[in-house]
Amino acid sequence: MEILIVGVGAMGSLFSKHLRVHHEVSVYDIDPKRVEELSRRSGLKPKWELRDLSSFDAALVCTPISEIPRVLRELSKEMRKSSLIMEISSVKSPVIDSMRQLRELGFTGISFHPLFGPGIRDLSSGRAALVEVSDLEEEISLLSSLFPFEIIPMSLEDHDRAMAWLALIHLISNAFLSSSDDSADLLMRVRTPTISQFLRIALSTLTQSERLSQEMISLNPYFEECLRTFSSELSSKNFGEIRREIRRWLDLMSPEEAYSSLYD
Repeated sequence: MEILIVGVGAMGSLFSKHLRVHHEVSVYDIDPKRVEELSRRSGLKPKWELRDLSSFDAALVCTPISEIPRVLRELSKEMRKSSLIMEISSVKSPVIDSMRQLRELGFTGISFHPLFGPGIRDLSSGRAALVEVSDLEEEISLLSSLFPFEIIPMSLEDHDRAMAWLALIHLISNAFLSSSDDSADLLMRVRTPTISQFLRIALSTLTQSERLSQEMISLNPYFEECLRTFSSELSSKNFGEIRREIRRWLDLMSPEEAYSSLYD
């Protein structure tokens, strides 16, 4: 299969390296230096324009969320009908209508979200959420033929609600690092296991691009609702009141096991 990767940032580079093992892969990016570097380093074919794409059987769009509808329009004009077009956005609401229009134009669309980052060592250990475009069974089958990760079908609303909470984790982490920056040396001297674990997670969020972090907030229709719910709990400052609201988490996870893991 001849596959075009559109956007060769961290995730586009990751998928291009996986797909090139069994497929003929070309790469495109608005930054030609990225294309030149990746193609030279990995032996992939460079593509300098989104033109004359009739030879491609599939395209994988790994661009910022806000760019995806425009890229899909360009691909639909240049690729032959019946081709496969995929996208990996972490918020589906802004892109799902554009993906579903592909079916009307004669293309097959797959909208999935890797629930892992570019640091993953083995794709078979990862998971990806899949939001139906037009035919869920067909989309699961096609995606499974290309990637070894576990596929988790989700509704559009469930996916974006979950990602709103993830975006809140990123916001909290960045806000904590920013507000405590003057106390960083102090916290490092007296860091407890809890502080150490939290700092690892918080600092790891800084490897994600500012644009992606911002779009996960600004483009998710459920983020403000999550933020209001969290802010309401936070403003009470009463641990008794807050903890009385925790029920389902205690069914799903053990506080004792979580505490023990701090010392593993």
